[in-house]
Amino acid sequence: AGIDIFTELIKISAEKGYKPYFFGAKEEVVVEVINKFKKQYPTLEIAGYRNGYFNDEDSISIAEDIRKSKADILFVAFSSPKKEFWIKEHMNIMKVPFAMGVGGSFDVIANKVKRAPRWMINVGCEWAYRVAKEPWRIKRLGSIPKFLLKVASSRGNQDEK
Repeated sequence: AGIDIFTELIKISAEKGYKPYFFGAKEEVVVEVINKFKKQYPTLEIAGYRNGYFNDEDSISIAEDIRKSKADILFVAFSSPKKEFWIKEHMNIMKVPFAMGVGGSFDVIANKVKRAPRWMINVGCEWAYRVAKEPWRIKRLGSIPKFLLKVASSRGNQDEK
């Protein structure tokens, strides 16, 4: 799951000296995430952070701030597909080597949202737990086939090149 990759990247960042930037969620949530990771990994150097509440016209200045932070990794925690579009649109400004959308992971790390029980995670059914806890997510499931078709069609376009 994305949250597992996210937390592993934080561990690696602490070990290798990479500086993450945290972008998204409510102010108190992102601050709690940083506090937890700093407690868990005292050597972790944070490049910066920002909550996820902003006007679209602030996007360029936010991307410039991320660039100025000299972050090695950017974690973006807001909804899909907004985070993916935002990263794509601003990557050339930020010039961060690696960016990852982490959705609601900040809320989980900050203990605002519970993760599925371990057995559900182990059998690949964490998504079902999340849909049961947050029924409004069910409408998003319809976008999965569209996404897979886009991936398949873009793969075909690359094969032609």
